Amino acid sequence: MEAAGGECLNKQIKRKGKPGVTITREEFMAMNPDLIFISGFLSCPVSDFTDYCIRHDLLVNAVKNNRIYGHFPLWDFGSPRWVLGLMHIANTLHPEIFDFDMEKEADAFYREFFNQPFDQKTANRSFYRASR
Repeated sequence: MEAAGGECLNKQIKRKGKPGVTITREEFMAMNPDLIFISGFLSCPVSDFTDYCIRHDLLVNAVKNNRIYGHFPLWDFGSPRWVLGLMHIANTLHPEIFDFDMEKEADAFYREFFNQPFDQKTANRSFYRASR
């Protein structure tokens, strides 16, 4: 997030270990993020996340201004694909500067490193999207 020019509010969360952590409503509201990027691994769709926030009165700036974004599958984890996530975040944060064609970039990346074309339908084998 920071490499793309944003501020990572997750660093403010006090936690022990990983993966994930539950924060209180008060903590979430106090952070009041302007944008939210949802992790690609074991995550819900943006629409479900937004609906949850609205139903539970978690109306931070990102929710009010419809600035919640998902990642393409697994672009935010420890594999070399994180660079695709960085490009996606840069596109989102700075559209006046960056205009990466993410399908084209992903396809070139997958062909170079995995010797196969990028196929969004099969790129993520998470439990949440196992049916894809």
